[in-house]
Amino acid sequence: MRLRTIKYYIHEAIRSVIYNKFMSIASIFAVASSIFIVAIFFMIGANVEHFMGELEAQMAMSVRMDERISHRVDEDMTAAQITLRNQILAIPNVAGLTFVSREEALESMADRIGPQHIEGMEGDANPLRDSFTVELTDLGFHDDVERAILNLEHLGVAEVHSHAQFANTLSTISSIVTLFVILLLIVLAGISVIIITNTIRITVNARKTEINIMKYVGATDWFVRWPFVLEGVIIGLLGGAVPGFICLFAYPRVVAALNDILNNDAIVFLPDYYITMYVFPLSLILGVLIGLMGSITSVKKHLKV
Repeated sequence: MRLRTIKYYIHEAIRSVIYNKFMSIASIFAVASSIFIVAIFFMIGANVEHFMGELEAQMAMSVRMDERISHRVDEDMTAAQITLRNQILAIPNVAGLTFVSREEALESMADRIGPQHIEGMEGDANPLRDSFTVELTDLGFHDDVERAILNLEHLGVAEVHSHAQFANTLSTISSIVTLFVILLLIVLAGISVIIITNTIRITVNARKTEINIMKYVGATDWFVRWPFVLEGVIIGLLGGAVPGFICLFAYPRVVAALNDILNNDAIVFLPDYYITMYVFPLSLILGVLIGLMGSITSVKKHLKV
């Protein structure tokens, strides 16, 4: 394709956008509104996923051993405990585990409730048991892993302590947000495509005579179609850039405000660069795709020359 031809396509597309400025602005606004709403829920979903990822490193299961294998004569694990460890590590979706001795568990309790409350519980009087802290690859597999560990009762598993209900709630919220974002994108993208289609149809109808003359002098179908396709791309690109810039500007300020309101270090939001790396490019790509679908659909239906 020649450079002169490309310049002609771009010039005609820009001219058409300007000529139909009111419909073009309406189309850009429709695309921007749709992508902005999707971007908001996308960022909510991404932060929920990020929060769950942070919790996966903290919310581990505590597998307590029964009396048969819980008492050791030194600091090393017994052969029975090593066997149990290997069996737990072999369970799917177990990322790793850490051995916690009775002594370490007692020291941790002293840190939480105060040393004065554990007086007389040292040495052989320690009522706690050895345990494993089990980390998961994904909180969504929490119940499966817990059942698999409980099935190892014959190897010395006494009980499993975890935050099962909280983990399941987070997993459900994450799935709902993801599904909602997908459905929302489909609906809003469909509305934007319809508006862009009508915008370009007006241009096609207004230039019907000119298009017919071009066909009579030998212009190919794609020579006629390309300006309209680029018009849709320009509308979609502008419509995607607007919410992208809004997110770039607003996200850090919203996060700062939420941190001030919540005053809680437990909730860690995604960093600002996430918007630059993912949300802004995603907005542009969605805008271009919506514009392409609208222009191609319009050309296919209404460009009868």
